[in-house]
Amino acid sequence: MEATGSPKLLGQVMAITMAPALALNLVAGVLIERTNPKQVMLVTDLLTGLLFVFAALLMVKSTWQIAILAVVSVCNKSIGVFYKLGNKTIVPQLFAPNQIIKVNGFQTQVRQVAIISASMFIASLLIWVSAQTIIFGMGLAFLLSALLDSQFYLRPRRQKKLGTHAKLSPAWRLFRQRSDLRHLTLLAIIGCLVDAVVAVIVPWLVLATWESKLVLSVYLGLEALGIIMAPFVQRWLPRLTVTQLSYGLPLSLGLLIPVAPLLGLGLWLLGLLRGLFNLTFYTHLQTAVSPAFVSRLLAITLVFTDGTAALGAYLAPFLTQWWGRWALIGLGGVLIVATGLVQLKFRHQTTVSILRPED
Repeated sequence: MEATGSPKLLGQVMAITMAPALALNLVAGVLIERTNPKQVMLVTDLLTGLLFVFAALLMVKSTWQIAILAVVSVCNKSIGVFYKLGNKTIVPQLFAPNQIIKVNGFQTQVRQVAIISASMFIASLLIWVSAQTIIFGMGLAFLLSALLDSQFYLRPRRQKKLGTHAKLSPAWRLFRQRSDLRHLTLLAIIGCLVDAVVAVIVPWLVLATWESKLVLSVYLGLEALGIIMAPFVQRWLPRLTVTQLSYGLPLSLGLLIPVAPLLGLGLWLLGLLRGLFNLTFYTHLQTAVSPAFVSRLLAITLVFTDGTAALGAYLAPFLTQWWGRWALIGLGGVLIVATGLVQLKFRHQTTVSILRPED
């Protein structure tokens, strides 16, 4: 972004890195159904750990470093598809239905805190140790995570359902028959489109306006803070519905203009709304269907959402060409119409609450 002054290259790189997930999600869904999510998580952590350890050892020759890092990045992204789906699928097999939204909320908070702290922690470490040493340490951390994965105890009753009901009806047929699943997935597609476009345009907007990476870090931190606060708001405002969240999302884009207070408020609100919706979305998929269908159903929805994210990252630079610094406001106007059409289509469906998905 700094080198080109344009979001085009960033959007293309993000789209390319997201593309492998489209096919791999379906493969991961089938694999998890035929084995179990615990085994998939263990193997993916083991593979990632070995990948990082061997990469660090091979980086002894400086001429190989760029090529090695590129290969590691692609492999890590591909392996991560299997881990993400395994992580979402295993939750219903570890916890009772009434605990799942709390577990998802806790995961959300820990993940965002880790993302915020990791960049600062690694930047500090680079002062004292080499990147090769850090990558080696990350490999050991993933190997330790694989050991922890082996300690999970899956509920026997859930495993039995997974084995006995997997062949009763294809997950795709279930997806087509359940209007609640299609409704949430369409809204999730809109949300992922927003995430991808914002991830490309906001860095360009901030760097073009303030020319400071520190300012960009502050704004991205405000978005992460909104996501961290989502589980708390979910408990404070249990009557919020996905309909309200969905209309709030494009409205929050109207604040994303190069005016310091408004941009900060808009990113915080965007993070909060996306955090609340994701809590509802994943909890509903994990609890509203039989465990036999969770892995493939998640795989199907992730194909749609990841595909939309890749498309959004690719199209984001074109929005800046058409609307300049007002691109996010223009996108918000389009998405209000799109959200209204989705709600009109599913107007007779019972609204899903953020407190507890419909049974």
